[in-house]
Amino acid sequence: MAVEPHVPQPDLPALLAQARGLESLRRATRAAVARVWLTAVGAAGAVYLLSGPLLGPFGWFVFLVAAFALLVWALLRHQSVTRPYREAYKRRVLAPLVEAVLPGFRHEPEAGLPQEVYLASRLFPTRPDRYASEDRFSGEVAGVPLTFAEVHAEREHEDCDKDGCRTEYVTIFKGLLAVAEFPKAFSGVVLVYPDRSERLLGPLSQSLQRLGGRSRGLELIRLEDPEFERRFVVFSGDPITARYVLSTRFMEALRAYRDRYGPLYAAVIDGTLYLALPTRADLFEPPPLWRRGVDVRRLKRYAEALATMRAVVSELGLDVRIWGERALGSRKPK
Repeated sequence: MAVEPHVPQPDLPALLAQARGLESLRRATRAAVARVWLTAVGAAGAVYLLSGPLLGPFGWFVFLVAAFALLVWALLRHQSVTRPYREAYKRRVLAPLVEAVLPGFRHEPEAGLPQEVYLASRLFPTRPDRYASEDRFSGEVAGVPLTFAEVHAEREHEDCDKDGCRTEYVTIFKGLLAVAEFPKAFSGVVLVYPDRSERLLGPLSQSLQRLGGRSRGLELIRLEDPEFERRFVVFSGDPITARYVLSTRFMEALRAYRDRYGPLYAAVIDGTLYLALPTRADLFEPPPLWRRGVDVRRLKRYAEALATMRAVVSELGLDVRIWGERALGSRKPK
């Protein structure tokens, strides 16, 4: 049985009407952004023309300092003038869509998941040097408390050659991170990674599997589902616990998501589910200012991302009863 996320159909005509109603604000914001950058460029040009004749050999120094200050000012002003449009789009377009797909869920655009939650998942062994999270959603699905948000975790990398060293940031994980608390807790750790042959992840996937498993006291678990094993690898400290957690329905849900949307990571640790869904773009942001806000494909992508969370947790919610009946937390060793 293939398990695919059911996508409730939000009132797209109403959402499109709301987006069209924001067109005047979008155009005004775009004009304000253009004025900010034209002002910065014009001021930098004026400093360049005046600094040489007035200050002689110190002209270049004055110009560089002024140009840097103008760049910082322009970036801050850009963020300030675009904030009202972003907030209006999320309030008038995204909020109704969330309510349609995830009734009763709370959306906090400026809030995110703490770094401690990201680390508690144990899915990504490298501690990030830079971490950001926003667009937090929280509520319940089938009686299961669910919280998820966009996360971007990066590590610092120093690249050295004969000309010196350069510091840059490399993405460890960028996407949606979900946390679901199940009412029936148990003691155990199960980590599910994309298979090492996953071309989209390459060496990073292999590194995560290696570090996430053996170096943490976990072992590679062999399962009896060849289709699942072609897509994922599993690590756990207890093969019996892993097989209880990875029920047929759970594996079907993960496999169906992988086939439809791409790689994902999952961890079940002491009764808490962590689900990491990589994405390239910021999902819950309005279209760029130079594009019209009416974008049916973007709205459908929002709905599918939200509905995926709902569908997977709904399937796993059925397994809560299985875990409770089998009493994993109270199972005694033979």
